[in-house]
Amino acid sequence: MEESFVGKSVIVTGGGRGVGRGVAKAFANGGAQVMLGARTIAYAEDVKAEIEEAGGAAECYAADIARHADCRALVAATVEAFGTIDIIVHAAADIPHGGVGQVDDERLEAGFASTAKAAWWLLDAARPYLAKAQGGGRFIAIGSINGTFNVVPNMTAYGMAKAALDAFIRAAAGDVVGEGITVNAVNPGLIASDRAKAVLGDEGLAAYGATVPVGRAGTPADIAHACLFLASAKSDYITGTTIKMDGGSTVAASPGRNDILQERLKLQQGKAP
Repeated sequence: MEESFVGKSVIVTGGGRGVGRGVAKAFANGGAQVMLGARTIAYAEDVKAEIEEAGGAAECYAADIARHADCRALVAATVEAFGTIDIIVHAAADIPHGGVGQVDDERLEAGFASTAKAAWWLLDAARPYLAKAQGGGRFIAIGSINGTFNVVPNMTAYGMAKAALDAFIRAAAGDVVGEGITVNAVNPGLIASDRAKAVLGDEGLAAYGATVPVGRAGTPADIAHACLFLASAKSDYITGTTIKMDGGSTVAASPGRNDILQERLKLQQGKAP
């Protein structure tokens, strides 16, 4: 029997697209009230409409979580809309692809701020509400196997930001464990998200997915399943950890996998202005 999230209030950053969209819809299907935080509000509004059409409850808030003030405002808007916050899923990230010398300072900072700093800001702002959550508050971040379990050439900025997020998860869990709040992460490998499709294209995504040991790319629904578990009462003995979800990519090497990615990254860099 699936756990019900009726009566729970959930913030999902990056809720308008990709993994965030899948996570938001999964919590709404479980009965939760969902606040969709998104930099491009039109995407969040589309997800809100989908949730409401299915009988769920959702609200939207335009927020660039690379800004401290926007993180605080997103938390405040959620409390105003729903009265409380029980769960946060931080899925948003604005991380540029590129190695040393290929990413300017502005893009590097935006990537780091939207990933690791935003996790700090969101947890800090929501901490008083999460501490009051019935059954315990939950903070869940979407990380990556890149920078934590492996290193992908020419994705240094991405890996660095995700590694910082991973370090935050472990340390912050200790900071708030006495308040009944758990802090965990899901670290995906290849996910068939909007971002992956933009980088790899449909053909590249299919080719890359075929190199994954389980035989396919992951989906936003796969990540949502893990988030639902980490937000449930079944996970209340888990904190300061990450669930690696990569289809076995980091335990079964495929020489062709990295070649496909590098070829697509070069094509993307060639299109950049």
